Amino acid sequence: MDRVCIIGDSITHGTGDLSLLGWPGIVFKHHPAITLYNLGVRGDTSKLISARWEMEARARLPEVQRCGLVFSFGTNDAAIELGQGIRVALEDSIAYTKNILIQAHNWLPCLMIGPVPVIDSMQPFNSGAGIFEFNSTRIAQYNEAYQELAREFDIPYLDVFNTLRSNPIWIASQTSNDGVHPRQEGYQVLANLIDTWQAFQTFSRIE
Repeated sequence: MDRVCIIGDSITHGTGDLSLLGWPGIVFKHHPAITLYNLGVRGDTSKLISARWEMEARARLPEVQRCGLVFSFGTNDAAIELGQGIRVALEDSIAYTKNILIQAHNWLPCLMIGPVPVIDSMQPFNSGAGIFEFNSTRIAQYNEAYQELAREFDIPYLDVFNTLRSNPIWIASQTSNDGVHPRQEGYQVLANLIDTWQAFQTFSRIE
C-alpha cells in the first residue's frame, strides 16, 4: 500500500489529543512507507461525508499507485442537536453509508471502523458550533446497522464500540476531557485495536 485516505469525523481528526496525532498518526507511525491523508472533519456525519469524500480522495490517490480508503464515522449521526433534533436519522444514515460503501468498494480496497461510545453522564456537549446530546445506546444502533452494511458488501468492519465501552483507559480518557473526545491515552487504546486488527494488517500490506 502506497497511499491511504482516512475519512471521518473528529475522532479521525484526533480532537483532544495534545500530541496532534490522533489514532491515524499513532497507527501509521508503524507504517512509514505509506503516505497518510487524515480527512477527518469535526462534526461530520455520514451525510456530510457522502458529499465530500470522493472528490477529496481522488485528488490524493493516483491510479498509478496502490491506494486504499478507511472510513470511520457515526457518532455524530446519532447525536441530537438541541433545538434541532437528531442529526441524521438511522434510516437516512444507513442510506448515506450504503452509497459511500458501494462507491468506495467499486473503486479501491477499503475498511470501515465503527463509531465510538461516549460518556452519557457528561452530556450535553458544547462544541462551540452547537450543543449536542450524545447517547451510547443510540450510537450502538448505528454501529450495528453499519456492521450489517459492511457485511453485505464484504467490507471488513471493526466494531470498536463494544470494546471501548468497557475499557477503563478509554473511559478515563474521555471522562478527563469532554465526554466525547479522549485524550492521547484513549487514542492509543483505539490505535492498538486498529493496528492489531488482522484486516488492517492485510490492507496495509497490499501490493
